[in-house]
Amino acid sequence: MIGEPSGTAGMPILNVITSNGLTNILVIVTRYFGGILLGTGGLVKAYTNATFETLKKADFITEKYGMELKIKINYQELEGLKYFCKKNDINIIKLDYTNYIECVLEVLKEEKDKIIENTDNKQFKVLEYEIIKEKNIRKNTEK
Repeated sequence: MIGEPSGTAGMPILNVITSNGLTNILVIVTRYFGGILLGTGGLVKAYTNATFETLKKADFITEKYGMELKIKINYQELEGLKYFCKKNDINIIKLDYTNYIECVLEVLKEEKDKIIENTDNKQFKVLEYEIIKEKNIRKNTEK
């Protein structure tokens, strides 16, 4: 940090981040109060508390390996699919209405088989499926 005594800003912020098991995160702390009244101990405490309080209020997103999956279902099974997706936090990207309904879903690898086989409640039957592309899928999570 520019103008801060060594070890009073960057390391305390990094320690809070790593102790919470976080990666791929950016924390910016701006200090408006200048001078030397806080001392090094006060600076460490200020940066640590600012980071800790910010992380308590943050929304966290995880990314896991997944894919865009295109499935084909009959019209009467759409509500069952929508219910299943909502219950399992699966994002429906696109619906195309032709002779059948073609749905593009964002799914994690472990969710793909669950959808194709639909072994849970038999709410819908997948007639055909195709993996469009593999990608990371973001999910909101509680910390």
